Amino acid sequence: ALYKKNEKRRETAFMNWLTNIIGVPLGWIMWLLYFVIQNYGIVLILFTVLVKALMFPLAVKQQKATAKMSVFQPKIQEIQKKYEKNKEKQQEEMMKLYETHGYNPMSGCLPMLLPFIILFGLIDVIYRPLTHILHISSDAISKATELLAGTGIANTGRPELDILTHINDPVLVNGLAGDVVSKIQNFDYSLFGIDLSVVPTWDWNWFLLIPILSGVTSFLVSMVSM
Repeated sequence: ALYKKNEKRRETAFMNWLTNIIGVPLGWIMWLLYFVIQNYGIVLILFTVLVKALMFPLAVKQQKATAKMSVFQPKIQEIQKKYEKNKEKQQEEMMKLYETHGYNPMSGCLPMLLPFIILFGLIDVIYRPLTHILHISSDAISKATELLAGTGIANTGRPELDILTHINDPVLVNGLAGDVVSKIQNFDYSLFGIDLSVVPTWDWNWFLLIPILSGVTSFLVSMVSM
C-alpha cells in the first residue's frame, strides 16, 4: 500500500512538472495576445489557430506515416503469416522490409504524442488565467481560495475560475488587496457576451452550448480526418 501511494505521488509530481513546463511558455504567449487584444475569448481562438498552425507540419508527417503504414500492412501480414512459428525470422524479415523501403515504424509516434503533451499545458493555461494572464501571485490566489471556502460556495476543483466567477462577492472584495480585485474585475473573460468562467451545468442555458459545440466540432474533425 505504501509503495502504491509513493508511486501515485511520483506520478502526480511528474504530471505537475510536465504541466508546468509546458504551461509556462504557452501562458506567456497567451499573456502577449491578451496584452494586445484584451479579450480572453478571442485570444483563446487565436491561440488555438496559432498552435494548430505550428503543429501542422507534424500533422502532415503523421498523415504520411499513416498512409505509408497502410501500404506496408499487407506485406507485414504476409510475413507474419509466412513465419508464424519462427518469431526471430519474422522480425528479421520485417526489419529487411523497413530498411528496403526506408521506413521507420516509430516515425509516426512523436506527432501523435506531442499534441497530448501540449494539451496538458493548454489545460493549465485555461484553468489558471489569474496566474498565466494576469500574473497574480500564488499567495493572493491561495488567500482568495481560502476566503471562498469560508463562504460555503461550492468548490468546482478549478479555484482560479471560482475566483473569477465570485470576484464581486463582498468577502473577496474586502479580503483581497484593492489592486488584485481591480485587476481581476477588469479581466475580460468573455466570448461574444458569454462568461467563460461559468462552469456549464445540465440546466438549459447558453453556457451548455459550449461543450455541445465542442463535441460536435471534434466529431466533424475526426470524420474529415478519417
